[in-house]
This record gives sequence, structure tokens and C-alpha cells, in this order.
Amino acid sequence: MTNRRTTFLTLVAALFMLALPVIAAAQGGYGRDPYYRNDQRNDRRNDNYYRSNVRDAIRRVASRSGEFKDRLDDALDNSRYDGSRREDRLVGVADDFHDTAERLRGRYNNGRNNNNSEAEARRLLQLAARIDSFISRNNSFDSRVRSQWYSLRQDLNVIANAYNINGNYNNGDYRNNDDYNNRRNRRNNRRGSYNPYGY
Repeated sequence: MTNRRTTFLTLVAALFMLALPVIAAAQGGYGRDPYYRNDQRNDRRNDNYYRSNVRDAIRRVASRSGEFKDRLDDALDNSRYDGSRREDRLVGVADDFHDTAERLRGRYNNGRNNNNSEAEARRLLQLAARIDSFISRNNSFDSRVRSQWYSLRQDLNVIANAYNINGNYNNGDYRNNDDYNNRRNRRNNRRGSYNPYGY
């Protein structure tokens, strides 16, 4: 009798010892850093990755925008727009786009504070929308210019996301995502073709 009781108590004690880690893990404190140092390190790593990604996108846009401006000017000289006011306006927009990209690169300062460079980013994206509007309407335009522009657009989308500005290429504009702009765009689209830039 005592032998069965001892065996039974030993078995219960062994099961209890095996169940302790499961009970402790269910409470959430088992194996966790009480000061959340690892979470803070991961947040800093992610933030540094994000900043470097945006910084690299801004650098690429600033360096490639000069090449794009020259290639666009050459393509316009060999197109039906040669010598027109539209060519002059578009070359002026491309010049402004390049200058604004350079200013944005100077003001970004490793992304410690996006407010310092928000105006330049907004201006850059507005100019980009004007260029995109022209290129998307002219399907027969130089394919090298279009290819270079689509590569720039990927970096512009990174910049737009960093500054919380939505890129909407369908109506040729970058805007903040608010109800006023959404209602205005729907109203203008119902009226017909919406082109705020006069192309």
C-alpha cells in the first residue's frame, strides 16, 4: 500500500515539474527581457534601415534627375514639340525638378526630422506629377526617357511614403490623403478630363 502511494506521489510530482515551464510561459514573463532592451534595439535597427532607404532614394533621385533632364531635352528636340512653348515649359519643369531634388538632398540630413525637408519633398512630388502627366499621355514618346522616368518613379514613391504624401498618377498629382482633396478629385473627374497643368 505504501509502495503504491509512493509511486503515485512520485508520478504526480514528476508531472507537476513538467508542467511548470508551460504554466510560466503562459503568463508571458518566461524568457523575456524585463526592460524590453531587445525590442528597443530592433526598433532602432528598423528606424535606421528606414532612414537609410529614404536617404538612398533621395540621393538616387537627385543624381538621376540631371541625366533625366538632359535626356528629356534631347527627346523633345527630336519630337513634334520641338520649338513649342510646351517644350519650353516642360524643360523648365524638368530643371525645377532637378534643382528641387538637389535641395531635398541637402535638407534631408539623414532623416532625423522630416519636417525640415517636407516643403522640398512636396514640391518635388508636385513637379514629378507634372512630368508624369506628360509622359503618360504621350505613349509614342522616346522609350529611353520613359524607362528612366519609371525608374525614378519607384524612388519617388519611397519619398512619398516617407512624407505621407500619396502618389496618384491617374490624375497627375501628389496630394495628402484627406477628404477635401478626394471629394474635389471626384467632382472634377465627373465633369470631364481634369488637367491642372494645362498640357
